[in-house]
Parts: sequence; C-alpha cells; structure tokens
Amino acid sequence: MTEQSLLDSHRLPLPLPPDPLSPIPDEVERELAAYRAGDVAQAQTSLSTIAGSGRTAVSGHAAMALAGIELAENGLSATCKKWLEQVVTGEDPWLGPLAVVMLSADFEKHIAGPEPLLSNLASQLTGDLTAARKGFEQALIHLEEAWEHESEYDDDAISAILNQRDITKLLLGNVLIQTGDSAAARKPLSSARSHCDGLLAAYASYLEGHVLHEQGENERASRALFYAADEAHPSRSGTEGLLPWALIRYGEFLASNPWLDIVVDQVEENHTSEGSVIRFPFESALSFKKVSRPALADIGLHLFPASADFEPVHAALERLKAWSDERYERARRLILVLHQYVDDWRNEEKTQKLAELWKELDLPHLR
Repeated sequence: MTEQSLLDSHRLPLPLPPDPLSPIPDEVERELAAYRAGDVAQAQTSLSTIAGSGRTAVSGHAAMALAGIELAENGLSATCKKWLEQVVTGEDPWLGPLAVVMLSADFEKHIAGPEPLLSNLASQLTGDLTAARKGFEQALIHLEEAWEHESEYDDDAISAILNQRDITKLLLGNVLIQTGDSAAARKPLSSARSHCDGLLAAYASYLEGHVLHEQGENERASRALFYAADEAHPSRSGTEGLLPWALIRYGEFLASNPWLDIVVDQVEENHTSEGSVIRFPFESALSFKKVSRPALADIGLHLFPASADFEPVHAALERLKAWSDERYERARRLILVLHQYVDDWRNEEKTQKLAELWKELDLPHLR
C-alpha cells in the first residue's frame, strides 16, 4: 500500500474499505477443477495435504473445499464438520463465519425439507459459483411457490418451507456477494434478517452490513453491524463462533467513521469518549474465545490499555503475516485508523512503543 492509498489529502487515515473477498488460491482451485472433472479421490488426497500444511489462507481454503466435497458426497457428516471446525479457527472473515453457521444447530435442523440446500452449497464450496447461484435461485422460486399454496400443507410442513426459504435467501445473498453482485444480495439478506433470529439473523446482518458499506450507506451499515453483533451473542445465537467476527467488523467500521450517529449517541448517553466506544467491540470480541479468536481482535484491543505492553499486538501481527499478505495489510490499516484513539503523549513509554511499531510496519507519518 502507498501513502496515497492510506492517507487523505490532509494526511489523515482513510477509512478501512469493505473487507475484501477471499478468492480461492490457485493451488486449491487446481485440485477443485480435478474434483469437478470427476477425480474425487485424488482431489481429496491433495487437498488434505494442503489443509494440513500450516495455518495459512491456502490451508483454510483447502479445508473448506474438503468440507464442500464431503458435503456433496455424504452431507453434514462428522468428516465434513471436522473440516469446518478447522475453518472456524482460521483468520478468514468470509469462510469462518459461514462455517460457524453450517456447524450450528439452527442450520442442521432446517436443512432437510422440500428443497434440499446442501447440493447447492456444496457447489459453492467446491468453486462452482455459477451452479450454486442458479441452484439457490431455483430453490427460492420453488419455495415461494410452495408458500403460495400454504393451505395444502400442515403446520409442520409450512414451518419447514419458511425455514428453508429463509436459509436459502441467506445462502443466496452470500453467493451473490461472492459472484460480485452485491446489489442483488441486499434484498434476500434483508428479508432473511427480518424473518430469522439468533445466529441466522446475525449472519444475514453481518453480510448486509458489508453490502451497505460497499454502497456507502454508512449509517445503515453501522446499525446492521451493531445488530449482527447483538444477535451473535451466545445467549441468542447458541454459539460463540460468529461473535468475534461481527464485533471486529463493527469495531473497524466505528474506528473508520467516528462521526456516525451510533458513536455520537453513545458518547453523549454514556458520558464517555470516542475511544472508549470504539475500544468496546474489540474488548468484547475477546470475552468469548472458545471457538475462534481472530488476530484482529487482539490488535484492536491491546493497542488501547494504559500499559506499554504491545506483545499481544506483535504476536497477532505474526499470525496474520503467516496467514496471508491481505490479512497482514488489513492489520496495518487497522492500526493506522486506531492511532488517533491510542496515541498518548502523557505516557512516554507507550508513545515510544507505538513509534517503534509504526516504524516496524512502515506506516506513513500522519498530520
């Protein structure tokens, strides 16, 4: 990244952009192409080797690809869940949350019904996005038609149709974002969020917040991300896995846009500072860490404490550097936008440590 891409004309940090999509790495795509051509066993063997090669973006994609192959062959089996669990513990803001949803009781309870979802989802996870999108769109048409004839079904069947419809909208929204059609994703995601609750509503709002961010609707994006974090709480979602990601995305967004109404209102209502409001999501993200602990949460929190111990920040940066250049760059940008809330000239030791970190990361001088 150049200074021009990091700073505005006043030499202030530019807001963090929407979290970029995570494309399938070439070495994983080669094996998936072999799988789609019919060489299932060889693809599984090669992908298993890649998945076990270390904690990197490539191994994470390989694990998700293996989950997709197993999903197509045997459904949500124990083997499929094993690969999904590996994905959940990674650093990918797209694959990790989706894996959390797939492992949830809500998802497993509603996938069986008049329109099976797993084959379409398996197509997505194994790299055939066109087939996945077409499959979800066709499934949604059939489910809407079934709903129009609700009088022909008993209560259990109606409930199954509605649950299938809402999950289909959620997964369709996800694949539409993946295929570069975020504008079309907004409608199904908004509908899924309004008809679901708990984890499924949180995930829909997490994705909807991304779309709103892309479209420059910052106030609405902030509310969507707040709602995602609120619904992702274990007391409502039944799992901790999505909460750190929802809180990180929310915290990043507040740090980049501190003039948002949601920040101003909390400052006024709670008689606190902008920094405290922005620190809170990162602090909360580390309160629940049994399932996943994305390194960005450590960076967002440990820049703030009054002590000058930046060791957790350096450790998190090392984890992200090993994962991918993209995640490491995301961390650099997060540190850049958080600087104005962290720097404290009254704390000489901390100021020196922050200056050393700045130099290490080769960050530009601010105004």
